[in-house]
Amino acid sequence: MTRPPSRPSSRAVTSSDDERVLTWVRDALGREVRIVATIPLTGGLSEAMFRLELTGADVGAVVLRRWPSDGDWQRDSARREATALSLLSGRGVGTPELIATDPAGEWTGRPANLMTHLPGAGQLRPTDIAGWTGEVAARLALIHDQPRDPRQQPSPRWVDLDDRDRRAWLADLPYGDEALSLARGATAPVREVFGHGDYQHFNLLWTQGRLSGVVDWTMSGVADAGRDVGHCALNLAVLYGPDRAGRFVERYETITGTRVDPGWLMSELLDFSPAWTEFIPLQVGGRIPVDLAGMRGRVEELISEVLRSAG
Repeated sequence: MTRPPSRPSSRAVTSSDDERVLTWVRDALGREVRIVATIPLTGGLSEAMFRLELTGADVGAVVLRRWPSDGDWQRDSARREATALSLLSGRGVGTPELIATDPAGEWTGRPANLMTHLPGAGQLRPTDIAGWTGEVAARLALIHDQPRDPRQQPSPRWVDLDDRDRRAWLADLPYGDEALSLARGATAPVREVFGHGDYQHFNLLWTQGRLSGVVDWTMSGVADAGRDVGHCALNLAVLYGPDRAGRFVERYETITGTRVDPGWLMSELLDFSPAWTEFIPLQVGGRIPVDLAGMRGRVEELISEVLRSAG
């Protein structure tokens, strides 16, 4: 979930399927509530996200996340997000409040979550880079400091180290075998934490220059701290370069007083593939320039730096 489009447009409810969804929303919010507009939220890749503008409610807007199809991973994602939002309510992390959840699509036809709308917007061009990076690291440290709960499952991993295309990419690197060996060593959590699962700048909201919200908890669960740190570092390297990624890791380690396990860090960095050049521009949405040609080189440099520090 990121910013709404620059020219939001209302969408009329015409299908019986949409009527089921809106009936469920009104049941959760109160029958006197009226939905006056549904505004798509851009930036997501797997789900349909809408801001629902309301009348007759205590709030002016809520957010509906509805998966475009029904399946095991979609239901699992809805449950993970609902669990995380429930556990983190009131803990100062800056999460939306869960209003209703329908992970099996019993009421809405497909998995869906309804939550409060957070103020703020993505910040991809900070003027104070050091301060921005420090806040990103500090908020992740706060998330990782939250108590785990028996309802949480292990956070699913992004990368399949045995994927044929990934192995082909690693084969082109002079240190590919070494990187793969280091990543394969990450089998059990070294420092087990409350993991976000997809922690990176596209899932952070800012208000008046301060980090105010963390969204998209569909991959959340118990994980090694290096999972989130590595995933965020990879995204930072892809968009900005290895220097900012390295400063983020260093800042996180300073705040937490811990060393990020290099194996878990590497296992996330190896999630990179040529497909990133296709979906990163969609998430950026024209807000900043994206150097596609240099993307792979930036990631390779970060991988090399992690190998040097691990050795």
